[in-house]
Amino acid sequence: MKSFGIRARILLTAVGPAILVAVLVAGMLIFDQMRQAEAEQHRRLSAVARQLSALAEYSLFVGNAEALEKLVLAARQEPDVIAAAFLDGKGKVLASTLPREQLPRAEQLRPGFETGSWSDATEHWHIVTIRPTQLAENDPFGAPAQAGDAPVLGQLLLKVSTRALHDDIRVYAMKAAALSAFILSLAIAIVIAFSRGLIRTLTEIGAVVAGIGRGDYSQRVRVRGNDELGRLAQGINEMAAAVGQTQEQLAERILEATAMLRHQRDAADHAARARSRFFAAASHDLRQPAQALGLFVTRLLKDNPPPRLEPKLRQLSHTVSNLQELLGTLLDYSRLDGQVIQVKRQPVRTSAAIGQVMESLADAAAEKGLVLRSRIRDCWILTDPALLHRILINLVGNAIRHTHRGSILVACRRCGDTARIEVWDTGPGIPPEAREAIFDELVQLDNPERDPEKGLGLGLAIVRKSAELLDHPLTLCSRVGQGSRFALTVPLAAVPVGMGTFEERPVPAQPPLLLIGPPSPEQEELVRLLDNWHFTVTRLADPESAQFDRDGLPRGVILALPDGAAGVERSLAWLDRIAADTGQPLPALIISSGPTPALEEPPDGTPRLLLTRPFRPARLRALLDRLLAHHETPE
Repeated sequence: MKSFGIRARILLTAVGPAILVAVLVAGMLIFDQMRQAEAEQHRRLSAVARQLSALAEYSLFVGNAEALEKLVLAARQEPDVIAAAFLDGKGKVLASTLPREQLPRAEQLRPGFETGSWSDATEHWHIVTIRPTQLAENDPFGAPAQAGDAPVLGQLLLKVSTRALHDDIRVYAMKAAALSAFILSLAIAIVIAFSRGLIRTLTEIGAVVAGIGRGDYSQRVRVRGNDELGRLAQGINEMAAAVGQTQEQLAERILEATAMLRHQRDAADHAARARSRFFAAASHDLRQPAQALGLFVTRLLKDNPPPRLEPKLRQLSHTVSNLQELLGTLLDYSRLDGQVIQVKRQPVRTSAAIGQVMESLADAAAEKGLVLRSRIRDCWILTDPALLHRILINLVGNAIRHTHRGSILVACRRCGDTARIEVWDTGPGIPPEAREAIFDELVQLDNPERDPEKGLGLGLAIVRKSAELLDHPLTLCSRVGQGSRFALTVPLAAVPVGMGTFEERPVPAQPPLLLIGPPSPEQEELVRLLDNWHFTVTRLADPESAQFDRDGLPRGVILALPDGAAGVERSLAWLDRIAADTGQPLPALIISSGPTPALEEPPDGTPRLLLTRPFRPARLRALLDRLLAHHETPE
């Protein structure tokens, strides 16, 4: 329904009742005037009929038609009389102003001239019965007696018209309507004149309120007079000023609160970064002796220890392995939390990525009597191989840790332009209320006693942060008592040029590597690990002793110099010098003995990867695959 404006509402409120009253009064006056005019006509015609009846008594009695003709002609001259006729007592026409055949029938005649006997027609026939007049006995004034029983002398027929009456009433109604219209117009003009100030004030109030809604507190209403509207306008102005002042105060407080919150946020970010650096440095410093201790225990076990010491050495080896795993987890989480990891996406073959995880965790699954199997739809995906390896290692490791019987399945399937890597287990399942909390730090559903043998509760937190960093959606589906499924969605990558199809691609031999670094137990362990992977390793103690030309560059170089960040700086300077001398950058993996910032790759995309000690073999293998993939893809 359409809403009327305030001007229309004022007019309707003021003029509406006036219109209704004017219509009612005019109608009543017209109706009363019509009744009076009709009654006056009835009286006049009734008097004419009585006069004609009295004059025609003798002529009807003697049958004087000539006298009756004069009477009808005289009656015809009366206003509103159209025709007249006299009939004798037997209904015979004695005199008439109309031909005999135009006289009405008996059913068309109306007796007398009583008020209210008119119909809607403008012409009517009326009949008046004429009886002889009788005087009452002993009446000195000659008053007529009742003639109800007197014989009928004849009848008078009169045809009358109400057209003039209707015309007079119509003229009267038009005058009344014109007068009413004039009065209403005058009333409307008066209402508009008196309401103009009200409407102007209300319009200004609406504009000021709308301005306040838009944040403009400078508008004001013009105050006109000291009446109710003036006081309302003054109140609106005071309200606008108060609201403006309040908004200014709130804005100042918001700025102060924002500055304080920004300062607190910066302080919290600084504290978080400092905490991350502390954890990274602490975990790294702790990993160094743990790695050395692990190597020492391994050598003791390989040197055929006495039978009484072998169980203790194996228990010590297990404890050291757990310690190394915990320290590695802390270092991974601190690097993710400190946002110092740079994502380096490249095409990765799913069978290779999943195969490394299966190979690394096969023994752990076998020790618990679990079946670890895979079902892989081989394809190329675009991801960071190191981060993907970390995600899969944590997911499969968690599945092995929490599954007590049954099997674990690592599957890969294509879904449109993405691949879904899924880890299924037959473990106890995860309750619905805990499916969000398990991705938080230090949350372990089955370790309320905080047994360090069961980990720190950072595995899934690392998985979530790594997936968010890669922009790979991670989903969880679980049923209590039946198992869980974690699914990672990774975009597909184009098959690198020259790689061929999966079926026809031959398995390449491992390329030779150059290892630069002083002799140490860690270096010896690294060489044995590379030998197990069938790499041909050339060793140099110092990078300054390496001599290359453009055609003699190795496929990849591993720089393992001491002194932490200083060693990394020496390695980078040497790589820059080799690139300047030969005109070709050299792919390199730098192994650091301390926490260092992330490396930046050269503009041409030649990989320069960083690995901090101690490290897991699977992580080293993932970085080597990424390093050597640069040569497998033609320029």
